[in-house]
Amino acid sequence: MTRFMQQGDNLSSLIFDPASPLEAVRRRLEALAEPDYRAFVSKLLPGVDRLLGVRVPTLRSLAQEIARNYGAEFLNAVFTATLRNSPTSCAFESYEELLVVGLVVAETPLDFDAQLDAIAAFAPFIDSWAVCDVFSSSLRVPKDRRAEFWEALDFCAASERPFEVRFAVVATLNHFLEKSCLDAVFERANKIAARRLGEYYVDMSLAWLVAEAFIRFPDATLKFLERNDFDDFTFNKSLQKIVESRRVDEETKAEIRRLKRPRRARRSAD
Repeated sequence: MTRFMQQGDNLSSLIFDPASPLEAVRRRLEALAEPDYRAFVSKLLPGVDRLLGVRVPTLRSLAQEIARNYGAEFLNAVFTATLRNSPTSCAFESYEELLVVGLVVAETPLDFDAQLDAIAAFAPFIDSWAVCDVFSSSLRVPKDRRAEFWEALDFCAASERPFEVRFAVVATLNHFLEKSCLDAVFERANKIAARRLGEYYVDMSLAWLVAEAFIRFPDATLKFLERNDFDDFTFNKSLQKIVESRRVDEETKAEIRRLKRPRRARRSAD
């Protein structure tokens, strides 16, 4: 076993055991938990009931320490010994524990092939919009490896797990929303929308993607809005997010409002 935390901090020293790599993390998270903050964040994460109440900057600092000192060893232990017999998010005892592992994936200085493997191993465990969005925004993709990352996101976009699909959308937004990729971005959004998953957090991520695309590339996005495979709910949410943006002028907002479709019942694909 190796020393996990530095001696002399104001919390009890913890031990990293490769056979039980998350035990040290759990103890540290319990010590850092804030009940009042838990009550606050629980309102932002409906359906997530395994909350301790640890702030994201604190989680990030913990992840950076793990990544700096034990990253590859820690991830190998987590994705083999711990998760071998628990292929669901229940392998993690709290939202914070899951997010720490995701942040270690993002922060560990791995060869990018190894990081792609780690991303692929972690993505199926994403079970909330917060884990998805923080994880995605924390990843750093080398310019010369973007094609491989795009392909990895294709697998996530085809998943049956809603939050893995959302990860594909949000990662596309974070890492590929630029003029040279715009046609491919819209094609991916269309393919996901055409699946008619009927999943709120997937649909809202698509709306967010379109709204951000409109803010950066209004003419091209307007053409997409005129012809797409979005259901009415997702289409109208895209318009709503555009209208809510402070980066869109009032005259343009009026034009966008006129595109709204009549409300009809949502249907998932058969």
